[in-house]
Amino acid sequence: MKALGAGLPKPPARTLAVVAAVLVALAGLTAVGLVLFRESSCKPPLELRLLTDPDIEPTVRKAAEDYLTSDANTTDDGCRRSGITVYSAGAADVVAAFRDQSDPWQRPTSDDINPQRDIGPQPDIWIPASSANVARARATTDQRRWAELVADPAAFAYSPIVLAVPQALATEGSGRTSGLGELMAGLKGKAEVRRTDPEYTDAGLLATVGLYGAHGTGNAGAEKAGAAGAAAAERSVAQLGPPSPTGADLLCVLPDDDAVDDRTAALVPEFLMKTGVSCDRTTRARRMAEYPDDVPGLDPTFVRVRWDDADRDTSARSAEVERFHDWLTGAGAGGKDGADAAQGGLAEFGKDGFRSASGDHPPLGSGFAFSDFGALSAPGRLTDSVHQDAMSATLTDYRDAHGPGRVLFLLDSSGSMGDLWEGPGGAPGIVKQSLGGLGTQDEYGVWAVASEAGAKRPYSELLAFGQYGRGVAERAIDRTARVRNAEADPYGALIAALNTMAQRGVDDDRPQLIVYLTDDEDNNRLTEGGRLDNLLRSAQSRMVPVVMASLDSGGCDEGKADAAISEASGGRCLDTRTDLVAALRDEVARTGTGEE
Repeated sequence: MKALGAGLPKPPARTLAVVAAVLVALAGLTAVGLVLFRESSCKPPLELRLLTDPDIEPTVRKAAEDYLTSDANTTDDGCRRSGITVYSAGAADVVAAFRDQSDPWQRPTSDDINPQRDIGPQPDIWIPASSANVARARATTDQRRWAELVADPAAFAYSPIVLAVPQALATEGSGRTSGLGELMAGLKGKAEVRRTDPEYTDAGLLATVGLYGAHGTGNAGAEKAGAAGAAAAERSVAQLGPPSPTGADLLCVLPDDDAVDDRTAALVPEFLMKTGVSCDRTTRARRMAEYPDDVPGLDPTFVRVRWDDADRDTSARSAEVERFHDWLTGAGAGGKDGADAAQGGLAEFGKDGFRSASGDHPPLGSGFAFSDFGALSAPGRLTDSVHQDAMSATLTDYRDAHGPGRVLFLLDSSGSMGDLWEGPGGAPGIVKQSLGGLGTQDEYGVWAVASEAGAKRPYSELLAFGQYGRGVAERAIDRTARVRNAEADPYGALIAALNTMAQRGVDDDRPQLIVYLTDDEDNNRLTEGGRLDNLLRSAQSRMVPVVMASLDSGGCDEGKADAAISEASGGRCLDTRTDLVAALRDEVARTGTGEE
């Protein structure tokens, strides 16, 4: 007897292939269906909110992404236990919000103080880049606290602040570890030194603690040096325009100009020597790390944040925070040090070039050599951390370094601004919100930019240049700011503003700033003839930063007049693709002394 089918013709190979493909596809669909069925049976995971420092946010985010699919975050049924939202905000703002603004953080009551808008939602977890910030955020004030900060007794990782020096100028051998003053003296006449914004990241502030100490101001301890000593230190890192907000921004912007790249050393966290070069520039000067042993390093610390009256899912939320904590920090790793302890979240920190928080700070990662990116695996004695008072005093000295500042606001009041005028988000409201960065010792004024053809001046004075309490200035703006049935002449107004500020600053080194808030509708009057070129030359020669704040989402596009003016003056271009209100307030705060 023939086997079943033995007398049938053999099907062609192509037919067999098609049948096989169909069977594979059916099997795959069945598997997908099982996964979808399993996931559909999972309830939505509890969402945790994690606030961190801008410099370390990329590493924290990668660690959190790893955790989401880890065994630690997966139930026996294959469901996720929790999700994690990672975000960052300026370090000084975060400390101030925890210390003084925890009530409006939960319940915003005004446009002036709104941490939910300026920082983000109330976090369940805070990971500052410096453990000293916990004590700063707990500092005694008259404000009632609505947030309890429960911090680990020790940091879980470490990264020293280094001087990233172009290789052609770097010191070889053992001379790469020394005091910051000595390292900077070795670069005198050969390279400039830049440091990031001390108000935006812990690394920028720690670098400034060391910088002021290196210039004999005493801030390496807890003693307040005062503006005079800080001003001398600031001159050693002076640059055109504001400092870069983060270390990654600084390392990415240097290659824009080969000459600047080749002669600039950067005070940045060591781990950015490995991770901070992933921007879109492909050519840069190779740098080597020199280790100032009197500059405190980063020591990120896990802090649980518990909010009053936040009773929903309290037990479950606490349990998931603890589960993530143990996974991230290597709790239960058996007391191992260095790369052997780099499990869970520490593995991601190790990959990014962080060190162990204990002992002599051996590398957390393996599989690469620190020399691959110009660093030393064992640089010797390093400074672990810093006292909270030194950070607070340094920040105060930084803000007061050149004494009170001067700001001239130019407010486009032409007819096209009519739809952008009313309410806190309108042009006068934006100016009023930015006044929070100015104190009673600062000088400022407001011009309205609109004029008929043939007018003697392209602006009118809304608020005369002088010193004001904030309430007085706001009432004056409310009383005098009106839209006019006229065009703006941004060229004439900016030329007049540059001349005015240059005359006011002729006898001192006080910080100055011009802010022009506009919808860009009259920018054709900027670019006609040779006006723009003339304005750019004036901006470069006057050395007064100009912030062009455009209410057009594309106002700061490359090639636009706003971007060119900001760059030529050393200022910054802002448009509505970012949080223009918060960014403008930050720019003004860098010039002013702040509200007393």
